[in-house]
Amino acid sequence: MSETTLAPGSPSSLAQRDFVVDCDSHNLPMLDDLRPHLPARWREYLDTYGLRTLGEMGIVRARWMASRADSWSPSGKLPGSDPEFFIEQLLDREHIDIAILNSIMMSVQMFVGGNQPQEFTNALMAATNDWVAEQWLDRDDRLRASICTPFEDPESLVAEAERWADDDRFVQIQIPFRTQKPLGHRKYWKLYELCTGRGMPLAMHPGSTGNNLITGAGWVSYYYEDHVGLPQALFNQMASMVCEGVFERFPDMKIVIQEGGWSWVAPFLWRFDRAFEQLKGEVPHLQRRPSEYIREHFWFTTQPIEEPERPEQFHEALAALDMPGRLLFSSDYPHWDFDPPSALPTSLDDDLRRAILGGNARAVYDLPGAR
Repeated sequence: MSETTLAPGSPSSLAQRDFVVDCDSHNLPMLDDLRPHLPARWREYLDTYGLRTLGEMGIVRARWMASRADSWSPSGKLPGSDPEFFIEQLLDREHIDIAILNSIMMSVQMFVGGNQPQEFTNALMAATNDWVAEQWLDRDDRLRASICTPFEDPESLVAEAERWADDDRFVQIQIPFRTQKPLGHRKYWKLYELCTGRGMPLAMHPGSTGNNLITGAGWVSYYYEDHVGLPQALFNQMASMVCEGVFERFPDMKIVIQEGGWSWVAPFLWRFDRAFEQLKGEVPHLQRRPSEYIREHFWFTTQPIEEPERPEQFHEALAALDMPGRLLFSSDYPHWDFDPPSALPTSLDDDLRRAILGGNARAVYDLPGAR
């Protein structure tokens, strides 16, 4: 992981010979893109009141939306907002065979939370999905997308997800991993029922609803703190889902953790299993050790790539994790810490490298084979 600007015509040599699926790339609609897809009621509301934000969520970033320096399009459009430039800079230059779009508009709920009418949030998510289908997925068959949903309104979430579930270009449902309640809460079980009924993974990406503190200790002072502290929310969410019996109730559930890293997972599982031996009488509904649920139901994207000071520690962490089929390549384009396919260590054996770059994603998302 390093701040990225790439010269034109410099694709990774690895990307040229391997089938590559980017499991986390970002597009961004401008409000003018969404207006044609909004009901008149909410166009008026947007023009009159705009998007209201919570001041406490303001984390200063070096550039707009933490974008890399060269991701503004030649026409001056903001990073992730120009489909043609996105295709040229990511898909063509890096030889990406399939890219899964996770719209930054999903994070609008991070800022507005309970601060605006729920129906407005619902309309924004629906408009975003319409725009993605029309302006992106119809443009290039290498693109796939996540369904944006009003995830804190379960009935509206299900209705919006069902609207797109038959379109196989939408491959998963996306939510942030900082939510109003822990994800084991029954409030979210309609979502899990939908995911398993439709055979769609649930993607969990950094973001929040804006109503809760973003760490267990309070608000952070620096973007740096937020950036390195993302896994702490995942400890709690994974523990909640296991302890509340989500995977006993939904044994076919598939969850993709995006942008949260993976090197912390093995030590977390050691602690989780050890506590289970001591406290399992409190959770008699659990039929297996916590690590067994995690290994069966979770996948993890690679960006930002783990970069220990001693290169051999990367392989030690891989061995401790022991989940070679659960790592998925991701670039996080157009953010500053973008990873190209060549970010994977060259010391990986060929089979594992190919699995991470594309094979594992083709399996979890049921994607087509190499062209």
